[in-house]
Amino acid sequence: MMFAKQLRQKALLSQEHLSELSGLSLRTIQRVESGHRVSYGSLRALAVVYEISVNELERELYAMENISEDFVEIPLWARLLLGRGWFGASRQTLHRAEIGMILIAIIMCTASVVVPGKQFPLWNLTTNELLLIGGTSQFFGAYLNSIVIRIGDKYRAWPAIESKLSGSFFGLKLSKNQAN
Repeated sequence: MMFAKQLRQKALLSQEHLSELSGLSLRTIQRVESGHRVSYGSLRALAVVYEISVNELERELYAMENISEDFVEIPLWARLLLGRGWFGASRQTLHRAEIGMILIAIIMCTASVVVPGKQFPLWNLTTNELLLIGGTSQFFGAYLNSIVIRIGDKYRAWPAIESKLSGSFFGLKLSKNQAN
């Protein structure tokens, strides 16, 4: 762990010299510095060398560093975008929707070239133009889905969201009969 290595370097000790002073094996020193837990006796031997309490050493080694590495605070804008389970979907559901949108977009854009154009008087657009607009909208929706997925990945939000979404589809709760 960084704290153990920093303590050793601050004391101007090599791993080998620390091993001799503490009476611990070189492997134990390496295990402590790589973040593995060691026995209370090993912590006590290190605390004596560093002249700090065992409790302080243990707190610094295990509590603070592990929590700070695993904890990622999700900003408010990302929580609102991801929905945190009440307006969101699982990563898998969003990925499926993204693929579906891309397929629909390809079909619509291809149809805009193949289908003969018929004029719609209300919008003053042809069938081809409407299909092209719809296909482009689907591509844009798929792109936005991919952004939401990447944001969820960045902030490691999926486990928390997916635990709240069991038996749901895009945040809509399904009854047990519908979920099966």
